[in-house]
Amino acid sequence: MTPAGRVVAALRRQGGSLAVAESLTGGALSGALVTVPGVSAVLRGGIVAYATDLKEQLLGVDGELLAAHGPVHPEVARQMAAGAADRLGADHAIATTGVAGPGAADGAPAGTVWVAALGPG
Repeated sequence: MTPAGRVVAALRRQGGSLAVAESLTGGALSGALVTVPGVSAVLRGGIVAYATDLKEQLLGVDGELLAAHGPVHPEVARQMAAGAADRLGADHAIATTGVAGPGAADGAPAGTVWVAALGPG
């Protein structure tokens, strides 16, 4: 079973729901999830907020945090996940942010990746 399949199966067993907030992955995470049969029972939706201003506008990431640290920061990932869960009405969320490269961006070297997972408790 794929990692996406394991996530979907676990959420189905517990009656959970999932929201996704993507920057670095640009929709690829949601794309992987929707290949899993039965995903519609758990996936509420996803927000691809590639641009920094959209992280604030669509996901509620703190503007001062973005101004101080840029979009590639662990707290940005956490706030993206929280924003997706809130805005899409899910009890679990996954968020991705980072720099794919080839060079540095927003003060972070290529290969920097932050992933946040949010769930009840």
